[in-house]
Amino acid sequence: MRRAVLLVGLAVVIAMTMDNVAFARRHSRGRRGGGGFGGTAASAALMGYAAMLRAQGMANLQNSQAAISWEKAKTAEIQNRLLWTSTYFKMRKVNHDMRLAERGSPVSAAEASKLAHDAVVPSLNGTELDSATGRIAYPEALRDPLYDGLRDDVDAFFTRRAATHGSVDFNDLQQVETILDLFHAELLGHLSKYSAGDYGHAVTFIEQLRNEAKKPVR
Repeated sequence: MRRAVLLVGLAVVIAMTMDNVAFARRHSRGRRGGGGFGGTAASAALMGYAAMLRAQGMANLQNSQAAISWEKAKTAEIQNRLLWTSTYFKMRKVNHDMRLAERGSPVSAAEASKLAHDAVVPSLNGTELDSATGRIAYPEALRDPLYDGLRDDVDAFFTRRAATHGSVDFNDLQQVETILDLFHAELLGHLSKYSAGDYGHAVTFIEQLRNEAKKPVR
């Protein structure tokens, strides 16, 4: 029974195959000059497969070209970064060498001592600070009404200092130094109001007051 079924199935397959061959032969006649695929279903399938291969090849080519372009761009970027880094460090070295050349030879101990002495802020004269009364003649920039409160505090310290002939409490000294720091900061905050000369004179005067506060009364 099983063998009979197998024989029947084989006959059906052979019959279908013969029908497909006959169908392909009938439809292939008269189509060779008509611009179609000009062949059987098998040839049409082969042509479709070839077109698919061409499309896949073009896609692979374009992807390859894109990858090559990306690699070139990346290489150029890396080279540009290396060039920038090299230029940066070369410029740093040139700048360092120029600074060394401007400084000249190292300063000796004697020269350093002389520079330090020359840099000392000069003392206020008797007109600028009256040691007997503690009266201060401020420069024009420091007489600005903006600093009235700070001037009052500084005046009070120097008045007490004069009255005690230079005997001041350590806390008072720290307090007046803090006030002078505030004075300097306030002056800097209004820098645009003053000329360079007036500002420089005012800053120097504040430092002179700071030094005088630490000295005994003459």
